[in-house]
Amino acid sequence: MPRVTSRDVARAAGVSQYTVSKVIHNSPHVRPETRAAVETAMKELGYHPNAVATALRTRTTSVIMFVVRRNMVNSRLTAELLAGAIQGANEHEHSVLVVAVDGDSAAHALHTYRTGLVSGALVFAICANDPIVTELASDGCPTISLTQPSESTPEQRSIRADDAGGARAAMRHLLDQGHTHIGILGVGDALQGLDYDRGHAAMAEAQRASAKASFLPCHGWSMENGMRGAAELFRMVPRVTAIFAISDRLAFGALAAAAKANLRIPQDLAVVGFDNAEWSAYCTPPLTTVDFPLHSVGRVGAERLLTNVHTPTHAVPTRLIVRASSGR
Repeated sequence: MPRVTSRDVARAAGVSQYTVSKVIHNSPHVRPETRAAVETAMKELGYHPNAVATALRTRTTSVIMFVVRRNMVNSRLTAELLAGAIQGANEHEHSVLVVAVDGDSAAHALHTYRTGLVSGALVFAICANDPIVTELASDGCPTISLTQPSESTPEQRSIRADDAGGARAAMRHLLDQGHTHIGILGVGDALQGLDYDRGHAAMAEAQRASAKASFLPCHGWSMENGMRGAAELFRMVPRVTAIFAISDRLAFGALAAAAKANLRIPQDLAVVGFDNAEWSAYCTPPLTTVDFPLHSVGRVGAERLLTNVHTPTHAVPTRLIVRASSGR
């Protein structure tokens, strides 16, 4: 079925296309009876203005973009952040356009903004001061950094979860269970990025309780790396009775390493993860973990972008979910 155009509406209403355009853009210079005739014709014909054409012409739009690395498009983290962003945008009568970028190049996102198709950007930042955030903000694009802080945007435009609070809660849980030799599995060669927020907070909590905490850096976020890291931890700290992993993938690897070492969970080794991955409740035994509120981060980010709120942003709260892997 052919698309109904403004020319069809003009013909049905007995007016010019210019008059139809004035009605669409709510111009005050249209007689009430003419406006009524045009609106009736639009309704009867099922006409909807071309939003893209309007955006290009007026430089205004009711669309924001969600920027993500191409290799993260299929990630569960992306899906939950995007779902929250869509909810937040819809609450303010906006839509969300997903823009995938390659590596640290913001070229595609910058082009999308410069065409006038979007009014701002939510960026799934993969590190502090993410270069994608920096480049967009430097170009004048209203930008929100999701999950990581950025010096390129005001404080209220970096929306994060309370990673440190979640890590402290996880460590307090293990300490309350009586563990005094606790291993921490992270990623990287030092406590930085997510390792800093989660790993450093956990280390500090253990030190306050005079417990021995050992940080072991893994070489990546995979379950295999978690398995290797836990095995190395068993060799380094023979008396370790608990592991806090800063991601559930690492925690699953730790569970596999424990099984290989004939350690019972949680009798011989308690394991706590971070993220509350969808399968964490279904592994054996079910994994104690910190719920990472990605949906809320995305929703709050969209709200901040569209309302231009200037109050400081408090980290979105996390929540410890206690399951059988750490005892009850």
